[in-house]
Amino acid sequence: MNLYLADDMGILTGPVHLPVVPGLGVQIPGNGMQLSELLPEPLPGQVWALVDGEPQQVADHRGTLYEIDTGAELQYHQLGDVPNGYTKAPRPSPDYHWQAGQWVINLQSVHADAERRINADCQAAITAGFFSSALGAAHLYSSQLDDQLNLAGVVLTGLDTLYACRDIHGVRDFRPHTFAQIRQVGDDLTLFKQQLLQKANTLKQQLDQALIADDCDALEAVTWSAQS
Repeated sequence: MNLYLADDMGILTGPVHLPVVPGLGVQIPGNGMQLSELLPEPLPGQVWALVDGEPQQVADHRGTLYEIDTGAELQYHQLGDVPNGYTKAPRPSPDYHWQAGQWVINLQSVHADAERRINADCQAAITAGFFSSALGAAHLYSSQLDDQLNLAGVVLTGLDTLYACRDIHGVRDFRPHTFAQIRQVGDDLTLFKQQLLQKANTLKQQLDQALIADDCDALEAVTWSAQS
């Protein structure tokens, strides 16, 4: 006896062996089906299911599918082919778009992401502080945007001033600066920023060249830390 059981979706499992009930024999449940021959193993990606009361191999793509427009996940619970607008392949990253039946990397997106990271890294470097030897020994000066504006304002006064900085021991204090010294601090900040902006520009030129060459590996290799 080749006995198979069908679930609520009609998917067949088996063959199963039911116990013999004394005096009654084998009791076949309502979802049971006797077949004259064993069903062969289904093809990959398919299952045996009842279609119009007959066993047939049906495509089985239950599980996680992905929308080809956005890459958003969908939990799919039906038998049959993958519905239009979806794929079983996850989107590798937001830099990919669906084209000709597969995920294809969008180099314009990779370029834009890399440029945004370079801008952010450059800004972080500029605002991390800078050293000036205007007082004779190197001192660390803050360079957040407010600090830059404050320094520019102090330089414009043309006067001697007390200005905050840290010595080699990390001690922060308002130390006396002559006008020439505070102007030197301002010049050192300008040079510091200019060097970082030039580095960012060099990296962006490398990105542009990689984009022109359609070289994804080269695009991904251009990072702030990769260049000293």
